[in-house]
Formats: sequence, C-alpha cells, structure tokens
Amino acid sequence: MRKIISICVILLIISMLSNAQPYDFFDENGNIKEEFKDENGILNEDYLPYTQEFTSIDSALMQANQVIRLVLINQNFSEFPEQLTQLTNLQVLNLSNNDISQLPSQIGNLQSLRFLSLNTNILTALPDDLQKLKFLQMLDIENNKLEYLPATIGKLPKLQNLLIGGNNLTTLPNEISNLPMLANISAWGNQLETLPENFGKLQMLQTLDLSHNKLTQLPNSFAEMQFLMILNLSSNNFTEFPVILCQMEKLPYLDISENKIKKLPKDIILMQRLQMLDLSGNLLTSLPKKFNKIPMLMQLNLSGNKFTEIPNILCQTTTIRELNLSNNEISVIPENIQKLVFLQRLDISHNFINELPEYFFKLVTLTDINLSYNQISDISQLIANFSSLVSLELDHNMLEHLPDGIMNLKNLEELNLSGNQIDLSNIDFGQFTNLKKLYLNNIS
Repeated sequence: MRKIISICVILLIISMLSNAQPYDFFDENGNIKEEFKDENGILNEDYLPYTQEFTSIDSALMQANQVIRLVLINQNFSEFPEQLTQLTNLQVLNLSNNDISQLPSQIGNLQSLRFLSLNTNILTALPDDLQKLKFLQMLDIENNKLEYLPATIGKLPKLQNLLIGGNNLTTLPNEISNLPMLANISAWGNQLETLPENFGKLQMLQTLDLSHNKLTQLPNSFAEMQFLMILNLSSNNFTEFPVILCQMEKLPYLDISENKIKKLPKDIILMQRLQMLDLSGNLLTSLPKKFNKIPMLMQLNLSGNKFTEIPNILCQTTTIRELNLSNNEISVIPENIQKLVFLQRLDISHNFINELPEYFFKLVTLTDINLSYNQISDISQLIANFSSLVSLELDHNMLEHLPDGIMNLKNLEELNLSGNQIDLSNIDFGQFTNLKKLYLNNIS
C-alpha cells in the first residue's frame, strides 16, 4: 500500500530535477528579486526546480541568502547543525539518514521552509517552535523514535503532507484535525490503538495509511472525509469490518487486509464508488447476499481467507477484472464463474482444485491465470480459447502432459510448468513466439 500512496515524495522529485538555471533570482545584494516572489514575499514555489541544490554546509553558508534547497543526506550528523538556522530563504531541507536526536528551538527561524525531511534519524520529540514554519507543506519524520506529536503541530496552516510512519506513536493529538490543507497522512508502523474523535474534520484528506498499527475501531467522524481516495488499514487488530466505512460512499480504494475479520456487513454495498477492495489475510468464509451491488468494483483480493467454495454472489459481481482467491480451501470451480465476463486476472493458486471444467475456458478475456499449487492432472484442448493470455502459471500440480491447444497461445509471455511430471520431449517451445519467461524447474 505504501507503494501506492507514495505521492508524498516531493523532496525526491525536486532533488532529481535538473539544476538548469535560466533565471537569475537574486539582485546584486543577494536578495530575491520582486518578480520571482509569491504573495508571501518568498520565492515562488514554481521556481524551486530551477534553484541550485546545495549539498554541503560550508558552501551554503558562503551564499547564505541564496540557499533555497539544501540536501544533507548521510552526513553522520549527531546534532542538528544550528548554522542552518541562518538560511532565512531556505525552502527545501533534507536531513534524512543521519543520527539527529533533537531539533533546536531555532528551527522556527527557517520561516520560508516549505519541505522538511528528517526521515531516518533518532528523534524522540519535536519542539513547539515547529509551529513557526507557517509555509511548511511537507513534514517527513518517518523512521524515527517519536512517541508523541506535540499539539502545536495543528498550527501549520499550509501543511499538506504529513509522513510519520515507522515511529512509536500510541496516539495522535486532537489538534491534528486543525490542519485545513492536509491531504496525505502516512502513519504506518506505529502503535496507534485509537484515533482522535474529531479525526473526520480532516475533510481535505485524500490518502491515509494507517497500516501496521493496533487499531480495533474507527471514530464516528471518520465518514466525514468525503475526499478520501486511498485508505490503508491493513495489519491492524480489527475483528469486525468497521461499519462506519459503509458511509464512505465515494471511497474508491480500501485495503483492510491482514486483520481478523470474519464477516462483512450487508451495508458494504453502500460503498458505491469502491473500485479496489483488499480483504486478504482475514477469516472470511462468505460474502453478503447483495455483494454484487457494488457497481464499480474491479479489483478484489480474497487471498488467505477461509473460503471452501467460490461464493455464488461473487460470480454475479460482473464488474470484476482482477480476482485473487489464492490460499483458501477451494476444491471446485463453479459453473457460474463464466459470468465474470470482464475478468482479466485470476489467481486461484494454493487451493485444492483438481479439475478445470469446460465452462472455465469461457473466460476468454483472461490475460493472467495463476493455478499453481493445486492438484490439476489434466488440461482441456479448450485452453486455446485463451487467445489473450499473457501469463500462465501451472507450477506444482500433477500434470503429465500439455494439450496441443496450448500452442495456440501466441500472446503468451510467461509460462511456469515447474514441479509437474510433464514429458517435455514432444513440446516445441519455439512456437511460443512471444515467450519471455519459461520455468521448468523440478520437472520429473
């Protein structure tokens, strides 16, 4: 999930941009020219990619007024270099991967700062003076040793991205809800057991990563975040699906995997904009009766649950394009699976399937099939129907031969036959003109 919501890596993007300088931002006295300032009197953010990136303190102090971007990664700092507080025009400061344990109160002198990264240090607390950074848009303090956030963090009116993952936070301050522009929170890998009751006041929030915490419930205000696009609640302690989520009718992406949920509420069908739902690693055995009424659901992950059969209602959820049922206890593929007429990716590996019935081969839209680690001993010639197939994983089954029809899969790029008992002597793999990956390990 964190791969999906890594839209907060603004510092990285800026540092990778060219240092081409078509503009002379400073006058003869070293001050920013008026035409390049924004309404707040500091260098307009649009020009940041064209400013020089300084990478040493010494060179920065020699041109203190002209330092806009300063990157001091992996410098073995054990303390925050207080000389930096002289850089009053500084807008981007990256001190990641050091050993800084505390910030001085003078950090409040950096009043032009927009982006501050202290990722991977050993901070245990933040100073109240951080609130003086009125233009701060991104604060990255992931991978530190923070046990709490100060209430004054709620006094950063421009803050849009708050990255606090990988710390030891047990709670978040109520004042966090006072951040009117906050769009992204990454709080994975903490010790959070609850959220503030007023958390839903963060109505501009778009992405929220609360994975790998200790949450068991969500506050009633949670559903007020109507602009939320991506929500990650994986690897918490939920034993029930939070009913408050059913009121989030506009939420398109929900990951609530790796919890202890045994049942879904019937009102989950109220999530009318839900497109991706990850329920893997729970204790589900069935789906609600009207589950197929979620009109936009395209990606569904039910891997690692307790299904002994593919639910009939799932086969009626015809919008699905990607379906993962791996690592369950399924032995039979039902006839009505052919109703999934838009299905493109199917993973049903690590089950107890021993037969692929004829109606299975009517899923002609499939591009990726994973049937590995089952008990399949035979495959029909009808496999030729899968003309769009790009990836086919059949490893660790009980196959002794392949049908001639498999040679018609001209779009196949990946084929895994490992761990079977196939006689390969009569197979001309050269007929797979687009094949890029072929796995034949442990074939006896």
